[in-house]
Amino acid sequence: MKKLFIILYGLFFTAGYAQLGINTTSVQGVFQVDGGKDNPVSGSPSAAQQRNDFITTSAGNVGIGKTNPQRKLDIEADNQPLNIQNLLHQIPADHNILVRDEITGDVVSAKYSYSVNSASIPAGSSSTVTIPSTINIPTGILIIRAGNACGRTMISTYIYSGMSLGHQSSVARDKMGVITNSPGGAGASVSWGVKFPNVLGCADGGNATQFDYTLVKTASDTYTITNNGNIAKSYVVTVFRL
Repeated sequence: MKKLFIILYGLFFTAGYAQLGINTTSVQGVFQVDGGKDNPVSGSPSAAQQRNDFITTSAGNVGIGKTNPQRKLDIEADNQPLNIQNLLHQIPADHNILVRDEITGDVVSAKYSYSVNSASIPAGSSSTVTIPSTINIPTGILIIRAGNACGRTMISTYIYSGMSLGHQSSVARDKMGVITNSPGGAGASVSWGVKFPNVLGCADGGNATQFDYTLVKTASDTYTITNNGNIAKSYVVTVFRL
């Protein structure tokens, strides 16, 4: 009978009141806990008094350390670290990371890397590769790769920021790239030419020039690749956030 009374009392309490407070009579949301029992009898608590509060609002926002949360989870960390342990370790094919805005404190999901394949570019021809603007990696590392039917791979690494593009290294199996550069034209980055002397020929028809190419950044998210080899090549362009 006592248990039934408690259950019925709880139901009547929930139906009769839109707010519930623990250790506080001045509830600022649907549910609020004043951990420090220091909130005023009426009115809003001060910023210092809010530091030990937990609240849920009618909009479904949750506040920790603040009583007027503006996000689904709004935390006033009071210059303390957040402690999360035993997270699952994964390396997915397409990476996302959490990025915090230093001004607003907002935490959003952002791409860590993004890859795109070029069309098959005939020998002596050029093609453009565009990174979607929604990826939003304005500064980062760019890697360009190509292979042949003999299992050999060419890899080049660049660092970029805005329209600046700097070459770091190039290798085609055991051959180091020889680099030349020239102005890329109005509004473009430096144009980087890469050759790989003495690369072994392949049964697919590739000769010693098969991995040679030129790369230039022609817009904020667009790169032009010129195939300076003797056979058609497709290239994989990957950008990583710094």
